[in-house]
Amino acid sequence: MFKKVSFIVYTFLIFMLAACGSSSDGQNAQDTEDYPNDSIKIIVPWDAGGDTDAVYRIVGEELSEVLDQNVIIENIAGGSGIIGSQEALTSKNDGYTMLAIHESLPMSDLMGQADFGIDDFEPIALMTSSYKAVATSVDSPWDDMEDLLDDAEDNPGDITFAASIGSITQLEPAMLQTAADVEFNIVGFDGTAERMKAVVGNDVDLATVSVTAGKEYLDDGRMKLLGFGGEERNEQIPDIETLKEQGIDVVSSTNRGLAFPKDTPEEIIEKMSEALQEVAEDSDFQKQIEDTGSEVNFIGSDQYADYLIKEEEDIEKSLINSDLIDE
Repeated sequence: MFKKVSFIVYTFLIFMLAACGSSSDGQNAQDTEDYPNDSIKIIVPWDAGGDTDAVYRIVGEELSEVLDQNVIIENIAGGSGIIGSQEALTSKNDGYTMLAIHESLPMSDLMGQADFGIDDFEPIALMTSSYKAVATSVDSPWDDMEDLLDDAEDNPGDITFAASIGSITQLEPAMLQTAADVEFNIVGFDGTAERMKAVVGNDVDLATVSVTAGKEYLDDGRMKLLGFGGEERNEQIPDIETLKEQGIDVVSSTNRGLAFPKDTPEEIIEKMSEALQEVAEDSDFQKQIEDTGSEVNFIGSDQYADYLIKEEEDIEKSLINSDLIDE
């Protein structure tokens, strides 16, 4: 009797577990099919008002129209992008939280400031690329890179250069130092807005800035640019020579994309990548991005993963060459 009852109970339990599993699988499939059916959050791990924030607010607005869902920008600044990235890292992998990423993510990992990197996220798409200019206060004694580098050569380590430590903005002055064989005093500031305030307030001598982030200060005469870091001159500042034109072999871009937490379903990644491609191909979006001093540079999820691997390798080489990390 006992064996018979046990067998019946055992069979019932197997049936219930199988039913629950089928229900869960069916629910997951339904959730993926209906995705997205709720608001989506983009965590921007920097303060509002900077270059990255400006780009993602445009992305969010256009993506909201494509998906017919609210897209919320949440600024979680601190730690040169680490705090906001950590928040995204531990978020649910259900497709409703994305992280705004650029070179700072692999930089922080390579420099040992974070214990996570690009391998801990699911790349969705690269959206934009932008170049920066070397900026200083209008009261500084330099009018171009030659003036600056002559002074830097005569006074090694005296000229201060604002950067977010562990981000691409730390790599930029390091690359200048290597290319021109000079030494700056790199000073840590968290985010573009803080660096710009420090430059125009003469708290530091130099910083790198996009045309958009510096526009307010350029227009009211509180900032001047010494050189542009692109391959060619920027149409918005045509009188500013590139670094290469001034004999400095440095080109550096900030490449902004989006990523999900690890193990987000592939179907959701593909849907979001396709939606972002639709955003990138919209002429109004392209115009808005151009107005920020950036350019649309869309790469979908599969190719973006490969792109990030190659980019991390290049960044590691630059960090080694700049003596910021050991080989």
